Amino acid sequence: MTTTLTRRGLTAASLILSALCTAHAQTGPVVRVAEGDLLGLSQDGLNQFRGIRYASPPVGPLRWVAPQAPQAWSGVRDATQFGASCPQAPEPFADNLSNSEDCLSLNVYAPAAPVTPGGKPRPVIVWIPGGGAVLGSARQYDASYLANKTQAVVVTMNYRLGALGYLWTSGMVGEKKGHNFSIQDQQAALRWVQRNIAAFHGDPKNVTLSGESVGSISASLHLVSPTAAGLFHRVLMASGIVPPAIDPSAKAAAKGDAFAQTIGCPPGPGQMACLRATPVDAILRASPTYADIGRAGDLYWKSFIDGEVVTDNIFSAISKGQFNRVPIIVGSTRDEGRGFIPLGYDLDGTAMTEAEYVAAVKAFIGPVVQPVITQWLYPSARLGNPSLAFSQFLTDSGFACQANEVSQRASTYVPVYTYEFADRTAPEYVPSPFMASGAFHAADLLYWFQTPVGAAPLTLNAAQLRLSDQMIRYWKRFAETGDPNVRDGSADPAWPRYNKLSTPYLTLVPDAITVQDWGAFQRAHQCGTWSTLYVLRALGLS
Repeated sequence: MTTTLTRRGLTAASLILSALCTAHAQTGPVVRVAEGDLLGLSQDGLNQFRGIRYASPPVGPLRWVAPQAPQAWSGVRDATQFGASCPQAPEPFADNLSNSEDCLSLNVYAPAAPVTPGGKPRPVIVWIPGGGAVLGSARQYDASYLANKTQAVVVTMNYRLGALGYLWTSGMVGEKKGHNFSIQDQQAALRWVQRNIAAFHGDPKNVTLSGESVGSISASLHLVSPTAAGLFHRVLMASGIVPPAIDPSAKAAAKGDAFAQTIGCPPGPGQMACLRATPVDAILRASPTYADIGRAGDLYWKSFIDGEVVTDNIFSAISKGQFNRVPIIVGSTRDEGRGFIPLGYDLDGTAMTEAEYVAAVKAFIGPVVQPVITQWLYPSARLGNPSLAFSQFLTDSGFACQANEVSQRASTYVPVYTYEFADRTAPEYVPSPFMASGAFHAADLLYWFQTPVGAAPLTLNAAQLRLSDQMIRYWKRFAETGDPNVRDGSADPAWPRYNKLSTPYLTLVPDAITVQDWGAFQRAHQCGTWSTLYVLRALGLS
């Protein structure tokens, strides 16, 4: 009897001690979302909640299935640590390498004060990371400075990458369990925001969707996606618009079957069982790398027309007014293409050759138009060398003029504000030994967030910090009202609304923001020519 009482006493004492330890550990902010309670941390004047699942882990039978609702939990779940990055190969800019497919999580940065001074819930900014569809994660973007400066609730998300997020095969067609999985992931995250962001004092009726590179390409798809209707109310697209020639389902499945064949999963009744049994490592080893993007000048993994989430070519849909009609900021950097050349060519110690330039353009745009590009529009002799010629070709065709095309078409229906980031002294991520980086692709990320992206030890000088603050103020006003010009006592230059006659572009440079007007941007990037070529590409004629 004595022994029994002693054991019971020890058990009770252990429970009390455990409860005290738990209470002591839970000293951070706690919020209740639809699925349960979350414990966050207070840091940098913000309540931060990290690694929140917005969907069930896409593992086992859920690999290559549309994202499923997250499971509810009891008690308080720890949200002080970032979730795993989605599987990606170990190459430049890869982050937190892990083979865990349990990666569909997001992070919330919420100002500690519960509401704005006027008593209203806060605007919400949702960020889709870039990375060529093969790299990157939400944790690489410390949104603390952005959240503090905008006083908005900022959300960063992970989504499936590479083959796990973009592969489409005949077996998937037959299963009918989802499609464009990375885009469906992102929309699942946006639906999580609609359900839960009020718990963080954010306004679910005032969500600004934003992203850079393939994150911006994704945002452009959401702009025309019927299934994204009502999930956001403004959009900021930085350096990326989905190309005009988007594959139909059948063509995408044929490409996917060819990839599946390389990992031993040919078309047929057993294809999906084979794909789901293939280890992540084997999938990554068979997949193109980020450096391959630099060589081809184009993404390998792409979204396609599935008839539900993606239903049309973006230019066609916007021209017909068939898009989610929200205010738009869209822009690019002055020298986008220079961000790809070093990884694809220069870092092997030799400069890009004329033969490599011709082959790269041919891979990007096909053999019919290639001679026009390399001999007439972008001859290397006139532009300085093959690297500079290929860079300018990529800048104009893949970024500047696609953004301009969206602006031209969307401005008929909604307010549009266009910009060009043109600080050619921006800190370099991967310097080339053969050309100056200029305002390269992703050069502006440091300015949008005013914090290094990932572990890159980059800093801004005083003038660049002032430009960064100006860019963030424009973003703040846009998130609050849909107009980056709302007066707030600052001396920031006015940002004219885009119109087809004067075509104004805000040029972002330190201490010298100006407006390019009357076609200067279009002439500099040969957008008249590209407007015609986009039509031909969409029709499959180039």
